Amino acid sequence: MVPTMEKREDPAIRIEKLEFLVAHLQKSFDELNMVVFTQQREIDQLRRAANRMEEGYRGLLEADRAPRSLTDDRPPHY
Repeated sequence: MVPTMEKREDPAIRIEKLEFLVAHLQKSFDELNMVVFTQQREIDQLRRAANRMEEGYRGLLEADRAPRSLTDDRPPHY
């Protein structure tokens, strides 16, 4: 069924609806963009923290592997 002239929407109304839709989409886009930005910043912080923990863990492993003398292990009351 082909719309007749009476059933067609006024172009001004259609444009207004499209402008409303574009404004809504722009707002949604901006909000999602901020979420992605915030998440990326948090990911970067977590990566740095994980790297620091890994370095600390490696340092502990190396210290544990180092040869020790029995004189180094003194009882706590000395």
